[in-house]
Amino acid sequence: IQGRKLEVTPALKSYALEKVSVLNKYLDFNLRVHVTLSVNKFRQRAEVSVNGKNLRIHGFEETEDMYSSIDKVMDKIVRQVKKFKEKKTDHSRPKGTEIFENVREEGTVEIITTTLASKPMSTDEAVEELNKNNLQFIAYRSSPGEKIKVLYHRSDGNLGLIET
Repeated sequence: IQGRKLEVTPALKSYALEKVSVLNKYLDFNLRVHVTLSVNKFRQRAEVSVNGKNLRIHGFEETEDMYSSIDKVMDKIVRQVKKFKEKKTDHSRPKGTEIFENVREEGTVEIITTTLASKPMSTDEAVEELNKNNLQFIAYRSSPGEKIKVLYHRSDGNLGLIET
């Protein structure tokens, strides 16, 4: 916990630690959380960065009260952590596939970057995964080092295949 243009009092520090400790309820691996509290005239800003195993979340909030800034930014962070955990434990994804997501907020829009690491598959297997998981498209490789192929549903009801 760090302060910019602000001395972090023991009460403020314990309040921030109490709010950050809620993340342990959702994540069972080691986290590194960096909290920066700053004051600029009448704006009190709380900024939180959470780093962990395949997880990077960043959020900030500005209000007229530091305690309310901490509350609001932690609400954002907890919401993003819940979404991350929900997607990590999604059992509908194909076997052998791992999904790593990074969520960051810019204004009111959340940008979710997804990295998909999966086993090589044939076009027939890709069609099966596409239909089984009710996906709009699937990107795959037929063997390691091969070019990426994208199989997708066309508007005419057929399937399309893009080969790079």
